[in-house]
Amino acid sequence: MNYTLSKKAVSVKETVFDGCSEQPVDLDLTLPDYCPDIMRILKCRVNPKILTKSISADRLEIEGNAELKILYVDAVKKTLRCSDHNIPFSASFNMKQSPQNAVVSAKVRTEYINCRALSPRRLDIHGAFSVCAKVICKSETEFPCDIENHTVQIKKSRAELSVLEGMAQQQFTLSESVTLGANTGNIEAVLKSDATVIKGDCRAISNKVMIKGEVNIRVLYLADINTGQTGIFDYTLPFSEILDADGVDENCLCVTDIELVNHTVNIKNDYAENGASADFDVKLAVTAMGYRSDEIAFIDDAYSTEYDLNLIYNQMNLSQMQRSYTESCITKSTVEIGANSIQSVTDIWCEQCSTSAVTEDGNFLVKGKLNMCVLAVDNDNMPFYSERVIDFAYPLNKVTENCQLETTGTVQSVSYRINGANSLDFRIETRLDITVIHNHTVRYVNSLTPDTENPRVKDTSSALTLYYASDGESVWDIAKNYAVDCQRVMEENELSDDKITNAVMLFIPSV
Repeated sequence: MNYTLSKKAVSVKETVFDGCSEQPVDLDLTLPDYCPDIMRILKCRVNPKILTKSISADRLEIEGNAELKILYVDAVKKTLRCSDHNIPFSASFNMKQSPQNAVVSAKVRTEYINCRALSPRRLDIHGAFSVCAKVICKSETEFPCDIENHTVQIKKSRAELSVLEGMAQQQFTLSESVTLGANTGNIEAVLKSDATVIKGDCRAISNKVMIKGEVNIRVLYLADINTGQTGIFDYTLPFSEILDADGVDENCLCVTDIELVNHTVNIKNDYAENGASADFDVKLAVTAMGYRSDEIAFIDDAYSTEYDLNLIYNQMNLSQMQRSYTESCITKSTVEIGANSIQSVTDIWCEQCSTSAVTEDGNFLVKGKLNMCVLAVDNDNMPFYSERVIDFAYPLNKVTENCQLETTGTVQSVSYRINGANSLDFRIETRLDITVIHNHTVRYVNSLTPDTENPRVKDTSSALTLYYASDGESVWDIAKNYAVDCQRVMEENELSDDKITNAVMLFIPSV
């Protein structure tokens, strides 16, 4: 004899792969002919960019290009110069299954990079960066919620979870040409360009997700090759896109992840009177997921009024996306940037902003590290470079226990003041994107079979049995012990709650 269980299916997010691969950087480079000799290396940067992501059966293939930039002091004119090099790379990952309709989130981070000059034109470079990928798909999970047999009593519990209604992934390119104006003057060379993505509103509508945001681009350039004069200009590219995401509607909570795939800045000089112009191209990859809050009823326990039952339980971790929001964190710090006296600051930027959520003394905090980079000129009019790590902590309110926090940090602005000969006062504004997820585990009956060789033994000599229940006992446990209908016990004793709050005598029906 088998019992038929009725099941309810829900869609949940399943992470089918989450891993990293380290890519070595080992190069022996010679400067191209158009670059002057090196007097001193200031900064070596490796900036990996992911170009393509593809899944074939159970393999994930990622290809990209690492931009290597060497910022150095010209041996002849003692000015800032930059040499660029490209390093193609690929990473391959084995997955345990072949996901269908999956989205791939991939990020890169520099582990370390060391650069030394073997001669005025030859460089020895060693380092590594990591390629980290996560593959997510939408999967169906079934929960037994009822049984089609009147002799079996079931006890139900309820749990809240977030149902993944739909997800989408799309790449798009932002392009714009801008005249910088006569005040910018001519631009001899781009020394450094950085792009930062600031997420804006995300809203789900019928089968679509609308996202907004902006890309802030900052360019450090060489204005005069003879004097070494530099300049900086900033530009903001707003964007607004609509993604197809079947299944989502306006009741869904929208969670997005935006990856900066690539950005280029091409300069055109107008030697008449309009100054230079810039062509910006930015490629972004957006992943959007729409979640709807739901409640499931599952079988927590069961017994038969006729036979002993063999119960098989399953356990599942459920997640509920509670909210996604932003906070602004202000960090103030005074740091020494080296032994050199500062005449002026050429540029300041944050090379890496890492964040994590921790609990201290029962309070939630976002802790982070900012790798602040300073390019300056000393009193001998010689460029020099320094970098320092600045720690920060930001308290979070209204976060309950058993919550997981996903955080990312983006530096939005940096201001400074020269304090003494070789120190700077920083004021750094960091945008924190925070997603609060409530996690809990449920244990439910997945299958049950009767032990037909062991029927339940009942006392049928009387119509009623008297039972003296103690405070805190469960009506369910009492009915289960006597192998009778739990609802009949509740009705017979005019009870509305399963828990006995005061010691009382109960009437137990025989059938």
